[in-house]
Amino acid sequence: MKFKVITLVENAVTQSSKKLIGEHGLSFYIEAGDRRILFDTGQDSALAHNAKVLGIDLSQLDSVVLSHGHYDHSGGLRSLLGCNPDFTLYAHPDVFGEKVKGADKKLKYIRNTL
Repeated sequence: MKFKVITLVENAVTQSSKKLIGEHGLSFYIEAGDRRILFDTGQDSALAHNAKVLGIDLSQLDSVVLSHGHYDHSGGLRSLLGCNPDFTLYAHPDVFGEKVKGADKKLKYIRNTL
């Protein structure tokens, strides 16, 4: 089976001539045979923009896999649902549970707000 993996979201962008944008987070578009899979969704703003620049139609996704529920890996899910509400989501049952970072009274929420 042939695989293709394209990075849609990550911190640094080296192909500036294609007008890609970077953001803190991660998203991979994967083609495996006739399946189209999105692994993580990044924070939000870069996902749809970079997919369009690279000619990837997010409305054709079969599956979305979320590695965990931090905003930089699942924040783009809300936008994705706007262009494709018909995919299978694979995630841990607690992916949208409360997540914080910090110590003492300086806590910051780091989960997706879906």
